[in-house]
Amino acid sequence: MELRHLRMFCAVAEYGSFTAAAEKIHNVQSNVTMRIKELESELNQQLFVRQKSGVILTSAGQVFLGYAQRILQLADQSRNALLDNTTPRGLLRLGSMETTAAIRLPKVLAKYHGQYPQVQLSLLTGTTTELIKAVECHRLDGAFVGGFHQNAALHQEEVFQEELILVSSAEFDSFSELCNQMSRQTVLVFRTGCFYRSTLEHWFYQAGIIPGQVMELGTLDGIMSCVAAGMGITLLPRSVVEGHTSLQSVHCHELPPEFAHVTTVFIRCKDTFVTPALTALLDLAHEQLAVDSRGTHALDEGALALNLDCAEATKTSAAVH
Repeated sequence: MELRHLRMFCAVAEYGSFTAAAEKIHNVQSNVTMRIKELESELNQQLFVRQKSGVILTSAGQVFLGYAQRILQLADQSRNALLDNTTPRGLLRLGSMETTAAIRLPKVLAKYHGQYPQVQLSLLTGTTTELIKAVECHRLDGAFVGGFHQNAALHQEEVFQEELILVSSAEFDSFSELCNQMSRQTVLVFRTGCFYRSTLEHWFYQAGIIPGQVMELGTLDGIMSCVAAGMGITLLPRSVVEGHTSLQSVHCHELPPEFAHVTTVFIRCKDTFVTPALTALLDLAHEQLAVDSRGTHALDEGALALNLDCAEATKTSAAVH
């Protein structure tokens, strides 16, 4: 078994066909097919189910994929440890919640790319649960997720604070009015595993609120557009809402502090080599996002008149609890 076999195997697993994998790794399809057959023969296991439309992993292939990715990562890390350990270069695979990727990261990544052009960046968006799993399986070098988690395998560090707000259509002027109508409201959220969704569900439980129904949407723009159109409510960071084009068509309601203030955390596996590329990214993220977070907070204090019924929200929150 050679590293090239593992690289080909991982490429086929990722792209779902021998042809696509061959193109991605700049090889010929027949060679990739032959090497996978050799690997299956050596392991005495079928790793892929061949179909007309491509290939899918067998159960044995799923198990082997995790080990193959880990072996390749260790090989890359050992090489990096012996090379120049001061200049950021190579592949850096990041993950992020969609809201963070949409609002917080663009400035960071643009500045990082300008300063370190030898780093090949990739960014995967997903729910906090999905991102944690991807980091644990070494598919990502690190990820920005919501909150701290009980996981001994992860190194976790706070990057910035976020304020969550309840967002409704403009027809609801007060928090109390919205709560009274909650049983008839549709809650618009990302799929299960989203940190903000779990926070909203926890608040519902603590406040004894039962919403009408839950609808999952795949994009931030989709959620905001549906809220603005009067389709339902959602929970999002204030920075996301105030930077969205639908701001004038929605109404923002403050939550109790124990639910409103959350931490965005960067996670990585404790047992991985921290490359110069990742170190530089984290330094820049701490610098840039801390400044942005302070700036947003200052702006919020001066912009409370943006259809926020703070006094009503505070009074009603206390009554609900």
